[in-house]
Amino acid sequence: MRKPWSARAILAPVVAATLIGTAACSGSSGTTTNQAAPPPKASENQINPKSRDQVKDGGTLTWALSGFPANFNYYELDGTDVDASYVNLAMMPQLYNYEADATPVWNKNYLASEPVLKTDPKQVVTFELNPKATWNDGAPITWEDLYWQWKSTSGADKAYNISASNGYENIESVAKGKDDHEAIVTFKTKYADWQSLFTPFYPASTNKDPKTFNAGWQKSPLKTTAGPFKFDSADATAKTITLVRNEKWWGDPAKLDKIVFRAIEPNAQVDALANGEIDFVDIGSNVDAYQRALKISTAEIRKAAGPNFRHLTINGTSTVLSDVKVRQALAQAIDRTAIAKALTGPLGIDPKALNNHIFMSNQAGYQDNSGDIGKYDVEKAKAGLDAAGWKLNGDTREKDGKKLEINFVIPTGVKSSEQESQLVQNMLAQVGAKVKINAVPVDDFFDKYVTPGNFDMTVFAWIGTQFPVSSAKSIYANPTKNAKGELDIQQNYARVGSPELDTTFNNATAELDKTKAATLANQADAQIWQEVHSLTLYQRPELIATKKDLANFGAKGFASVIYENIGFVK
Repeated sequence: MRKPWSARAILAPVVAATLIGTAACSGSSGTTTNQAAPPPKASENQINPKSRDQVKDGGTLTWALSGFPANFNYYELDGTDVDASYVNLAMMPQLYNYEADATPVWNKNYLASEPVLKTDPKQVVTFELNPKATWNDGAPITWEDLYWQWKSTSGADKAYNISASNGYENIESVAKGKDDHEAIVTFKTKYADWQSLFTPFYPASTNKDPKTFNAGWQKSPLKTTAGPFKFDSADATAKTITLVRNEKWWGDPAKLDKIVFRAIEPNAQVDALANGEIDFVDIGSNVDAYQRALKISTAEIRKAAGPNFRHLTINGTSTVLSDVKVRQALAQAIDRTAIAKALTGPLGIDPKALNNHIFMSNQAGYQDNSGDIGKYDVEKAKAGLDAAGWKLNGDTREKDGKKLEINFVIPTGVKSSEQESQLVQNMLAQVGAKVKINAVPVDDFFDKYVTPGNFDMTVFAWIGTQFPVSSAKSIYANPTKNAKGELDIQQNYARVGSPELDTTFNNATAELDKTKAATLANQADAQIWQEVHSLTLYQRPELIATKKDLANFGAKGFASVIYENIGFVK
């Protein structure tokens, strides 16, 4: 889910974070190979596509989540994880859907015509909303819903605890057009990825009050929705959320009767699939789970490329890691290629370290910006720590009486996190840094540890969007103070940034020429490497084990999930 937004989920304009570490894969076979394979093309996916007349009417899809979301508002800081996004996108309006190659396609369920873009003298986009589109409480969807989505997420009002202001901060106004169904969006600065905005958007009533925005979605999803499914019930104790077919939906009716989301520890999900308790699982880079999934006679493995990667986030406000020289030295002590080999090699994947925070290796724009920081060199790491004043005393370095001890927080039940943290622990021990691995409950991982900064290092996956440059911005933006005087990090869990980096990102997102924008984005990436905000580890395409008869669903890559078309083959 970049959480969002290149986050913790696949949504624009932010990204989403996820806890499951899946490995890269390629081809259509469900078997491993001894020959290492590069990441598949970015436009490839496997969802068992079927026409609607080939799909049964009715049935229940049981969907495994890695945890029960802390907040179901995807735009709120605690809500931008991939699990919350999966629930929301079944119920909420999205102005655009995306094809397998990331091409945006305007959504006829919510738009009456293709949006009109003008760029001179100012960038102006006119959205004509579908007059048939209504919230399930009977209220029409109007320009005011877009207006309040902008007002709540622009970052101007610090009372809103937002996860990102990407794109919305560029808007000057959202105004009524010829009628209530026409919205005219005027930008104060150009924004290339304008098609990422308002996907999803919510009822104006939920965005007018910051308290409702921040806390109104903490126990369950919103009851006022406008999608093929609607909210039915949530049970935080049983960790389930149930959605049912929305009888007021004006588009093609959902094939499924209901979707039941169940939070299950990631390491237990393959067994749940084998036992018929769930219908699919993102199996991760757990080789044992992969091999067990291959043996499930009723299941198959679907594969796709995706803008997803595992990474190591380093807390720049940590007492032992606040010095950039220390972060640089420790980065050089971590053999990222060895980590990639350990996690993806057993699956037959070419074990290469990822050397870009914005573009994946199979995306246009990718280049290696890691420089000396990304090169594994134990002797340079030792020299760097010496120069920073951390002197070896026995097995562990010290400075001013303080030991170089690192609190490495991981979620329980995530095999990839366990492996990665142990590898880093062994590597940093070679240069005199003692890593203490702290496994915490999966439901608390982001809410109580990552978001408030209660860690020195951590590891998870960013799941990106179809807009790699703009979606990355909130992850690396320089943190500012909110209305309470607290640090507003958006998605910058490392709390590392600079005004110079912000300027580079702003220039990149304002550049309408894709080649020039990519050049600026790579300049930003080079700055990220030097600041050692985080270390990219390896690319994480999708590897999904799913029941064979599940249609229009699976390893989607860049494509949108069309929830009303999901079902079981006749």
